[in-house]
Amino acid sequence: MSKVSSTAAPEPWSRGGRLVLNVEHVCRDSVPAPATGKLLLYAGEGSFPFRTGDRIRFSSRLRQPRNYGLPGEFDRERYLALRGIFTTAFVRKSEEAILMRSGVADPLRHALDGIAARLGAFIEGNVPPAEGSILKALLLGDQGSVPRGLADAYTRTGVNHILSISGFHVGIIALFVYWLILTAGRASEFVMLHANLRRTALLVTLPLLVVYLFLTGAAPATARSVIMIGAYVVTLALQRESEPIDALLLAAFVILGISPPALFDLSFQLSFLAFWGIVLATSLWESRFRGKPKGVAGKLALFFMVSLAATAATLLPVAHYFHRATLTGLIANFFIVPLMGYGAVLLGFTALPFVYLFPLAARLLFVAAAWLVKLSDAIILYLARIPTLPPFDPDRLDLLLCYLILTVLTFIRGRTAKLACGGSLAVFLLGHGLLQTLPAPHRLTVTFFSIGQGDAALVTFPDGRAMLIDGGGSAREGGMDVGERLLAPALRAMGVGRLDWLVLTHPHPDHLQGLVFIAANFPVGEFIEGPADGDSADYRELHRVLAERRVPVRRMNAATPPFAIGGVRLEPLAPLNAFRPLGTEDADVNDTSLVFRLVYGKVSVLFTGDISRTVEGQLLKHPERLACTVLKVPHHGSRYSSSIPFLRATAPQLAVISAGYRNSFRLPAAETLANLRELGIRVCRTDLDGTVQAAADEPGEGVIIRTFGHFR
Repeated sequence: MSKVSSTAAPEPWSRGGRLVLNVEHVCRDSVPAPATGKLLLYAGEGSFPFRTGDRIRFSSRLRQPRNYGLPGEFDRERYLALRGIFTTAFVRKSEEAILMRSGVADPLRHALDGIAARLGAFIEGNVPPAEGSILKALLLGDQGSVPRGLADAYTRTGVNHILSISGFHVGIIALFVYWLILTAGRASEFVMLHANLRRTALLVTLPLLVVYLFLTGAAPATARSVIMIGAYVVTLALQRESEPIDALLLAAFVILGISPPALFDLSFQLSFLAFWGIVLATSLWESRFRGKPKGVAGKLALFFMVSLAATAATLLPVAHYFHRATLTGLIANFFIVPLMGYGAVLLGFTALPFVYLFPLAARLLFVAAAWLVKLSDAIILYLARIPTLPPFDPDRLDLLLCYLILTVLTFIRGRTAKLACGGSLAVFLLGHGLLQTLPAPHRLTVTFFSIGQGDAALVTFPDGRAMLIDGGGSAREGGMDVGERLLAPALRAMGVGRLDWLVLTHPHPDHLQGLVFIAANFPVGEFIEGPADGDSADYRELHRVLAERRVPVRRMNAATPPFAIGGVRLEPLAPLNAFRPLGTEDADVNDTSLVFRLVYGKVSVLFTGDISRTVEGQLLKHPERLACTVLKVPHHGSRYSSSIPFLRATAPQLAVISAGYRNSFRLPAAETLANLRELGIRVCRTDLDGTVQAAADEPGEGVIIRTFGHFR
């Protein structure tokens, strides 16, 4: 199927390219038909060279956006729907999309995109890649090329806001431009005599900021700052007083009036909440100390209070959306704001016009800015070692209470009334949070995550310890990092901050890849794998991370004695072969999968990896060891597994199939589903039911089965 479309908004993407398209025609069998609506196009490799307004053509299979069905999952389906996007498409390489005509739909935005592209290319050509990617994010709003590890370090330290063009950046740039115009005006006696220099400087600054707003992509945080500065300029011109909270509300109404879905945009929410907290902190400071702070100590105290206010106002939303929060930003801001905000931003912004006027001067300025960025990166990487706050997952009631506290502190008059109302809400919020941290009842819980075409299951034992079995992944090179994007948020949403065991059934990508990120970012007690060594880069990287973090590694096969974990008996059943050294040939790595049974009272769960009917036949020599309450169906429901004799021997109440929605392997196979139906076994599928959870209450008398579908 081919599409003929005009791009509406090119966007950076860490894995490749991403474009939002306004669809004009759909071609089927080379016959075009008119079409309307928006479509999101992804490229697995390379970035799209197009600009806003370009008309392009490509061939792809169309899909409807669909959530995976995970705890802690970002509701991508609703987010795209709010932007009017109900269809997505994918091309393997960005070159598969062909430019037909340039800039026909939006010449002005097309020209601004061209300027931004040239500025970005100049930065890339004159500073090292790591520092250049940060400068592009700071100055042009392009975060797509920031290395993942570095971006994660900024997030862990709570200063990832510095990588976007936030209100802080715009404020600094506005003051700098205002100062330049003021200085230039003072050099002219005519201007001094015939113009209100300060007012004129403000009026000239505003349109320049508007141009910069659209040059950098018109992000909500940037738009908020430009609107608030515009409100300040207008009130000054009309000789009226302005209140920061009024300007903040005006900016919110303007942005939401133009684009109502922005209300659900995370950057919009965090930007407004951070500034709201700062406004409250400033008002409290002035009412308490009656004036501006004096001296270095006073200014440092004010800076700390402002940083604390922004952190406090956004702490719960950050924990709700990212399932982790940190206070390290209170320390990091003292270093990063001067180095990046006042240093790199001003040097880089000054260099931008010189790219056209005097390239050598621009290069020198960018090199100086890059040195400050390099120093900031080193500080951030060091501070990222500080642990984040213990895992907690605020719900929507917590967020509502947080917003009520901010509203009370803003609009209720009288210090006593503010303290009484705000304190009552804060106590209720704290109590609600403490109830969430109460220990769960003793039970064995197995959660089969819906992570696409791959396997990942979390076992929570009655004593609270946790085991993650496999980590999912993508068979396609350069695919999404399942560990970072899906598994880690799900684990944090479930309150899992440590994994006592990490288990790899066999080293195939759809079981292995997600474990690399998990091993690098979660404390792990022990790593367990079978006798089959892997030869992939992901397998080597996983073992490098485990060695670096000094995680013990244990090999397991059928000869390994059973052992107990918190009242649960783990019984290894396969593979039957001895341990296999690296490089040894094997007919099928799938048949080296770890197979084991968890037994808790009368409840048992059988994990089977990707074994075939050959291994099933070997296991059937001892059918009494296969009986289970819950069966993880072998090999995602392949027709080469799940034979009738094997299913009769296991005789589960529930069979769980891990598979991706409409996967290219067409799994689970119709034959397997027919076998399960024939024996009357209940089937749950992650592709249709989302995450599946089975819980056995103490002392393992029965099992409770839940299918969560979409977590909302």
